[in-house]
Amino acid sequence: MTNSPITATETEPLPEAAPAEQAQLPEAAPAEQAQLPEAAPAEQAQLPERATAPTARPTNVLGVITLVLGVLGFAIVPVITGHIALNQIKRTGDEGRGITLAGLVLGYVGLAGYVLVAMFFAGLLLLGAVHAAGADYYYYR
Repeated sequence: MTNSPITATETEPLPEAAPAEQAQLPEAAPAEQAQLPEAAPAEQAQLPERATAPTARPTNVLGVITLVLGVLGFAIVPVITGHIALNQIKRTGDEGRGITLAGLVLGYVGLAGYVLVAMFFAGLLLLGAVHAAGADYYYYR
């Protein structure tokens, strides 16, 4: 026998197990059980080479950029980069889906905040314009 590791092609299939009623194992005497032959070092199965850890998948860079821009308060840029990053993650299998979603949510929240602020100031301008137009009517009559 050689010192090569056992591969799947060198092993024989296991025989079918018999049902419990039909299986009759011979009883071994205690003296026979104690005299088991020891395997020679060359015949012992060798351990496989130490396996290396699987390599980690890279984190999507655009997803990290999305999170950073979302935290910094940019509104439309993280929304755009977040959707692009999610598409890349789905296509390539990169890590970083969670941080991309967090940046995307922050981008949408920032965008909603900017829209609310813009509506508030537009309302103030409209209210001021209406008040100014009405003031001419009341004061110069």
